Amino acid sequence: MNKKKAAAVAAVLLVAYGGGTWYLGERAHKGIEEAMAQVQGHLGSQAVVSHAYERGFWTSKDRLVLQINPPASAAAVAPAAQPVRITVDSTVRHGPIAGLRLAAAVIESRFSIQGLDETAQKALAQVTAPTLTTVRGLGGGYGLAFALPAGEVASADQTLRWQALSYSMHMDAAQQNFSGTLRWLEISVLGTQPKAASARRKARGPEERFALDLKGMQGDFEMRSEDGLWLLGPGTGTLRMDRVLASHSVGSAAAKNVVDLQDLKATSTVKRTDNTLGWTTTTQARGGVGPLVLDALQMEETVDRISIDALKTVQSALVTVYRDAAVHSANSSSPQAFALWGEAAQPFFAALPSYAMKLSATLEGQQATLEYGAQVNQAPSALEAQRRGWGASLLQGSTVSAALHMPRTMLPVVAQSLGQKDLPPEQIDALLRAGVAQGFLRQEGDRLSSALKLEGGRLELNGKPMALPPMALPGR
Repeated sequence: MNKKKAAAVAAVLLVAYGGGTWYLGERAHKGIEEAMAQVQGHLGSQAVVSHAYERGFWTSKDRLVLQINPPASAAAVAPAAQPVRITVDSTVRHGPIAGLRLAAAVIESRFSIQGLDETAQKALAQVTAPTLTTVRGLGGGYGLAFALPAGEVASADQTLRWQALSYSMHMDAAQQNFSGTLRWLEISVLGTQPKAASARRKARGPEERFALDLKGMQGDFEMRSEDGLWLLGPGTGTLRMDRVLASHSVGSAAAKNVVDLQDLKATSTVKRTDNTLGWTTTTQARGGVGPLVLDALQMEETVDRISIDALKTVQSALVTVYRDAAVHSANSSSPQAFALWGEAAQPFFAALPSYAMKLSATLEGQQATLEYGAQVNQAPSALEAQRRGWGASLLQGSTVSAALHMPRTMLPVVAQSLGQKDLPPEQIDALLRAGVAQGFLRQEGDRLSSALKLEGGRLELNGKPMALPPMALPGR
């Protein structure tokens, strides 16, 4: 190829690249305008103070200023409270090679806050503003990377510290399939009981301190958005933590661990059946809960038949509450929000939802389980709910149950962990016999159990009828 032909080819490539850059820049501008329309739809047009977009050939600039007004209750207490403004400054690099990567556009956004009072500014002095990088792929999909540098928020009674947080998410061009990962290696909270609380007790005792440490948090998820649901959708998620430690101390006494769990892993699966959603979450860990040091701890939670129509109404109610309380300085309990909550109740109960929880703990090779749950068997009509109230109506058409199973040999260990170190075996035997005689416990060999069931307005303990408390009777 001679020099003239090479120059001609280079010129064509440059023109093609320049044309592609301009075209992708126009697409990026259009995408930002669409995002602005969504922001105004969720927050209301009054929340957007200003929006300016400076179109460039290779790079464009975007500035968005949002305003959040103090809630009406706060304004009544402190009339001088000023609105808080959040400024988002973005640099938009146009493709097809944007930010040294193959993409239609790369948007780097930085956040800043104006209007905070002196106390808030002092508390946030050690916080670096987060950044958000958005990558729009050539095929229309999006990638987002959110980064919060290590920092600290301190007040008179509490200090929150954290290591760097990183979160990434990807969505397809149709904005229906989402996947993401989270990494946050350490979060700690240190604090003391507020002095106002001591004053309310009319007794100033020794200072109480608490601490919470979360270490090695990592997670991932995959989700599909259907029927306009952004609150919840079919998919799976996993969360892992190396350690969860919570402690409490009074005065000069040494801190005592309330919770000390290691190797915690939680998995959740959400499934759709017709017009309802259901999910199961399983959590496993080992370590201490109070004075008990457990070989293993497992929790399984199952929620079934949650109406999608009710969830969509709840989404609308949440947006309304936020818009009214934070943007328009209105009370969060607005009539429109109340109407939406009421509107969600009928389809929610009509789907006959159910909830079940099972806790299993293994201690010195012995396992104990606690199960409880509730389900709606027959949904009350709107007329019945209005006439009798939701509580009494649901009591007649629902089942609530709880059951405990544990080995008898675990009783001394549990008693000692609760501070009864000198409780003799004969006294434990006497308490056990009394519980069995009064019908609160059942004993079969070396196993103890107790079961409570409320169904159709009837209460049973270990299969025997019991009288309901007067306030729980239908129509009261």
